[in-house]
Amino acid sequence: MKILTRYILKEHISPFVFAFFIITFVLILETLPRMVDLVVGKSVSGWVVLELLWCNLAWMLALSVPMATLVATLTAFGRLTSDSEMLAIKVSGINLMRVLTPVLLATVVLTGLMIEFNDAVLPKLNHKARILMGDIRSMRPTLVFQPGLFVDDIRGYLILLDGVDHKTSEVRGVRINDIRNPEQPVSILADHGLMEFVDKGNTIKFTLYDGEIHEMDLAEPEKYRQVQFSKQIFYVTDIGSELKRTDSKQKTDREMNVQEMNDYIARVERSAEPYRERARTLVMTQVDRLLQDTLPDAGKQESLPPAADNPIVLSAAKIDSLALRQVQNQFASIDRQLDRSSSQIKNQKKLTYKYQIEIYKKYSIPFACIAFVLFGAPLAILGRRSGMGYSISVSLGLFVVYWAFLIGGESMADRGLTNPFWAMWSANFLISGIGLYFVYLVHTEKQFLSFLRWKR
Repeated sequence: MKILTRYILKEHISPFVFAFFIITFVLILETLPRMVDLVVGKSVSGWVVLELLWCNLAWMLALSVPMATLVATLTAFGRLTSDSEMLAIKVSGINLMRVLTPVLLATVVLTGLMIEFNDAVLPKLNHKARILMGDIRSMRPTLVFQPGLFVDDIRGYLILLDGVDHKTSEVRGVRINDIRNPEQPVSILADHGLMEFVDKGNTIKFTLYDGEIHEMDLAEPEKYRQVQFSKQIFYVTDIGSELKRTDSKQKTDREMNVQEMNDYIARVERSAEPYRERARTLVMTQVDRLLQDTLPDAGKQESLPPAADNPIVLSAAKIDSLALRQVQNQFASIDRQLDRSSSQIKNQKKLTYKYQIEIYKKYSIPFACIAFVLFGAPLAILGRRSGMGYSISVSLGLFVVYWAFLIGGESMADRGLTNPFWAMWSANFLISGIGLYFVYLVHTEKQFLSFLRWKR
């Protein structure tokens, strides 16, 4: 049995390595045009390009390993079936699960390694790649100053010029968006001005005339501020043609490990608690006040004449009408405050969904290796086809479906339409379920739909 185990595993190694390099190479070719567009005209050295490619290899490996596992499984079991070796194994009294066991155990080990890779290595390289790409974009923004085109090569700025005279340095229709602090963006608009390069070309000096400055605070929109000026000087720094390495402690969801994302989710949930407490306090305060105002006072009940004959009753009716209107206004105010609190809570919830998706993704994509083995091994036996071309074709089709599930699920989870767990794991459960059904068909020798029985 040890000989059979080694033989089965050996059959998987060559197609796995071959498929792994082919798929990774295809992903590199798909990424290279974007990298070329990024570095062209920037005078970036070859070592920097290789470093950028090395950092981007991390997410490529996270995708190529599961797909190579599927190709290897289809190729190995397809060849064993087409050469009647699976028939010989079956005649020897060995069932399919015994043949699958060593492959599944090896896949479980591979899945564990990929989970560790996705949690420890992938976030660091993603973070490094993002910073390096930002540093490259910050180089030589003057090469792309053209009328009517946004300049986004300067870190933290978006600049649009309606007209540029490179001989006189005059500019018209200037729009500068300062987004270095995304929570407090600043917009600068001017009719005309001058643009000069100072500090050895590392700084742009804008001398602007007849313009406005708009300052916003997204957290507190009521703090919006507008200032008009007849003349103002602005400096945009760090635009030199040399690559300047920077560092940033700020991380996106794809640059955090599981522990960091769990800590962030806990902070977000704690930040939403004051909104819930405010809503509860508001409701209970108003309910208590309403009950106090409406409870009858038995000690003050007196017999009164009919309302038509009693001016006191008529005056009380007017007071009741005013009180009712006041209560209605109070409830309208409460409703608006509750809507604001509810909106804040929903926004915080959506933010946690974004990070929960990334947490589940770090586990679900490596687990796809196991799902693909369960699906691919019996499918290869049922199809009775062999060859790398057939295996890659089936793998591409299945992986497109799998990736469509992930992208669609992530989009739905971001909008709060589904739970992040099901968004990331539904594809694995579906493929594993179909694979287990195929295993059952092979194990019991029951026929499936005729289009899966290409050779009888």
